Amino acid sequence: MTQPFRIEKRESFRVLGYVIETTNAHNEGRKAIPKQWDSFKINNLQDVLMPLNNQEPFGLLGISVYNTDTNDKRKFENYIAVSTSQTEISELKEYTVPACTWAVFTCTIETIGKTEIQAIMKWLPKSNYKPLNTGYITGKMKSEAPDIQYYGKENLVEIWIAVKERK
Repeated sequence: MTQPFRIEKRESFRVLGYVIETTNAHNEGRKAIPKQWDSFKINNLQDVLMPLNNQEPFGLLGISVYNTDTNDKRKFENYIAVSTSQTEISELKEYTVPACTWAVFTCTIETIGKTEIQAIMKWLPKSNYKPLNTGYITGKMKSEAPDIQYYGKENLVEIWIAVKERK
């Protein structure tokens, strides 16, 4: 039987991407992020990003960066980005993904939400790892790292959850 996940250690890497500010309040993020992706696709913005993708990981990244507002733990930024060493481009925002250990779950575009919920609610509590982020249920995040969705070749999708080993 194969494991439904893998553990992967990565050094920090720099990304450039399109960013929106949103919130977990009233499920706004769950509405705003699909709209962000729709706009990204309609405007063919992958044609801007993909030529910049010159370092690992190769593919599009959806990155949720929490605790962007010290007064409201529900606010966060969501990037659609690529890993790059290219210099900054005016309409794109830079972010450095910190070095982390990631629990990586493979899924499909259709099962992203379900996979994230199962990973956080079912797998993590029983595993030898604990998430670096808390507050998923309340939406009031306490975060040490972003959550990442990786979109690779041939419809490969991965959910990356930052973790550390339980002591």
